[in-house]
Amino acid sequence: MASSLPPSPSGRRLLFPPRLPDLPPGLRIRRSTTLSVADTAALLLPAAYDGDVPKFKMLVKRLRKAGKGVEEALAEIKSSSYFKYRGHGPLHLAALSAKPVMCKYLLKDLNLDVNAGGEDGVTPLFFAIYGTGSTAITRLLLDHHADPNKAAYDGATPLLVAICEDTYEIAELLLSRRAYADPVSEYGTPLYIAARDGNVRMLKLLLQHQADPNVVLHTPLKATTSACSLGMELLTKNGRIPLEVAAIQGCQESVDLLSFVTTPSVQVTDWSTGEIIQHAKPTSSKPDGENDGPDFEAQGDYAFFQSDYAQALNQYTMHLMAAGSGD
Repeated sequence: MASSLPPSPSGRRLLFPPRLPDLPPGLRIRRSTTLSVADTAALLLPAAYDGDVPKFKMLVKRLRKAGKGVEEALAEIKSSSYFKYRGHGPLHLAALSAKPVMCKYLLKDLNLDVNAGGEDGVTPLFFAIYGTGSTAITRLLLDHHADPNKAAYDGATPLLVAICEDTYEIAELLLSRRAYADPVSEYGTPLYIAARDGNVRMLKLLLQHQADPNVVLHTPLKATTSACSLGMELLTKNGRIPLEVAAIQGCQESVDLLSFVTTPSVQVTDWSTGEIIQHAKPTSSKPDGENDGPDFEAQGDYAFFQSDYAQALNQYTMHLMAAGSGD
């Protein structure tokens, strides 16, 4: 049931899926080879990814002879155009490929920063979850004080990634280590993602940890509206909550679960599963007497929550064109 993160309202995405960066062509290492500091630093990355501790130690020794530490050398290649390095260092890559011995060496012997973020703000904890989904590596990082609430620059947290990847044990572990259950990101909250995916098991876990089912998510059009400084009352009225997302998906079990913990809406006269699902269908939201055409905005919202982003964009565009022609 794993899913990818949806596009955010601003259009920005995390740099996922993470992978080993492409090194300069022809870069190799031999014991007799004289390498520049940049070359040596670049070779740390595949060594970390492969879990090759002896090779990594040899490279560290070369850097020290040149008067450089690991993080200092990597910072230099990040600030240069040597190759496309996004700041995801050795610990990121060792976590990505689930190499526990390498991770321990980097944390204990080299004392690398467990909460270091790349240029997207993503820490090694994200990579551990998004890579092999290793509970052991996740626990190792947490045991070395990885922050489960440190968010990337768009607000996504390790818990959100765990929900997207449907790694239940990791989500449970993060919550047991005081991960906040309701981080609001450009992708919505973890509860919203679980509702969108019909992931009842995750919904139950999040609700057990006091996730708020009444947090409103705004679709891209609503997010744009909020930037235009309309009132909060209007925004809340036009937003979506996890229950509505589950209803749009037609997931009866999720609706059953969420309906008991969600504040009833005055717009739904019969607070039953069937009525809630029926209410969530993309019917026109225009007042009586104004229903003289399709409600492109409602249809756009429906497409967005179905992850049909091309159709959502088309419907939102039609809505804006129709609104403009009516001025």
